Amino acid sequence: MAEQGEEGEMTLDLSAYFERFLDNISLGEPQVSRMNSAANTISAFLVDKCDVPTENVFLQGSYANQTAIEPVDGGDYDIDLVSICVEPDVSCDEALSELEALFRSDGRFKDRLKRKQPCVRLEYAEDDVGSFHVDVVPVRSTGNTTPPLEAPRRHEDWRGTAPAEYTDWCRQQGPLYRRTVMTMKRWRDEQQSVRNAIKSIVLQVLVSGCMPQVQDDAQRLALTIQALHGSLSQLTVPPVVTNPVLPSENLARSWSVESFLSFVKELAEAVEWSQTATATSDLVEAADAWRELLGDDFPIPEAEQLGLELLDINHAETPAQRGWTEAIDARYRVTIVASQQRGKRQQTRRPLEHNGPTVFQDHKLHFKAHITAPNHVEVWWQVANTGGHARSDGGLRGEIFKGRDLNKRPTPENENWESTKYTGSHLIRVLLVRDRQVVAESDWFRVNIWARGHSFHR
Repeated sequence: MAEQGEEGEMTLDLSAYFERFLDNISLGEPQVSRMNSAANTISAFLVDKCDVPTENVFLQGSYANQTAIEPVDGGDYDIDLVSICVEPDVSCDEALSELEALFRSDGRFKDRLKRKQPCVRLEYAEDDVGSFHVDVVPVRSTGNTTPPLEAPRRHEDWRGTAPAEYTDWCRQQGPLYRRTVMTMKRWRDEQQSVRNAIKSIVLQVLVSGCMPQVQDDAQRLALTIQALHGSLSQLTVPPVVTNPVLPSENLARSWSVESFLSFVKELAEAVEWSQTATATSDLVEAADAWRELLGDDFPIPEAEQLGLELLDINHAETPAQRGWTEAIDARYRVTIVASQQRGKRQQTRRPLEHNGPTVFQDHKLHFKAHITAPNHVEVWWQVANTGGHARSDGGLRGEIFKGRDLNKRPTPENENWESTKYTGSHLIRVLLVRDRQVVAESDWFRVNIWARGHSFHR
């Protein structure tokens, strides 16, 4: 899995992991068919009602330039349509209002309408990926080469635009560019709030100026992030980002100072993670670092790939050793919900699944007991580590204890914190105790951990 780099350092072949990641974030079925169907229906409607040639209605935006990705956490995905259908002497407000009226006249569209400043939006029902909408922009021809078209904004004047030319420019940048832009867009969606997020078109143009022509996805992404940070980190205000097909347009004209500084701050953290990911010869550490940057759609090795096994827990303390008897009562129930603290600033928690993806060392895990009980019960926790790494360090554990934080301080009794340390498959559970009787116990929750330099052994 590891190979020697040009200067003697160890580099990892993560190509299969990036392929899976890009496949995970790409829009698939039924979304693609749904988008194509909506685009074809709306285009045919506009060609008919506006009496314009078929080529006057076309796609623009991420779907057209082949950099569309799935939304994060049930967000929106969309397509953008341009319709060259406005006469020269029509105002912005009139053009948008007339398009609204046109859609409102048809039963297929009238209940989907939403007024937006630069377009008319048609909203469709949510699916298992997220909400879907189509933004339609009515434009007019200028009769000039640059800009070829003008687009409206409500209560403002017409603005020059070149959507078809920009789509062509994006496609001409090639497949490495598309892969990098899609990856950087997912990084943005994971790390920036919607309010502060950099616009896709600005990100695309910035990437084009910083991306090296390196085949390896990991190296190319790391170098792009580092170059972006290097070019922006000394600025206190947003740069001018010129539209590559319309030099008169500054694509970053509406980028606020607050949002720009937020972007630079996230870039600084991304530099650290990308350096960690590309400097290590440990596959799990590299994948874990990319996952920090790109979210849970980036795969990490499964326990079986790493040879992790769940071994016996004969060393674990039993309730009888504490003087408790077992009197399981169906009225009492308890389950465990777990999460992993993520990010350099530990700012987010992500769900942790039972026997799920491998967790790298030195992460913080939060466990919460969900309890059903007709009467008050004491809540006790139990951790049982397994494997040779924990055993050799005296860390098998097995004790029954009260919930605590990472500094061994008491927490609400239904919560407990743990840090990841030992290579192996480890267990945690909850016991509900009333009058020295165990009335309920959760299933064991399995956590698979990998520590740098410690392969699994029994």
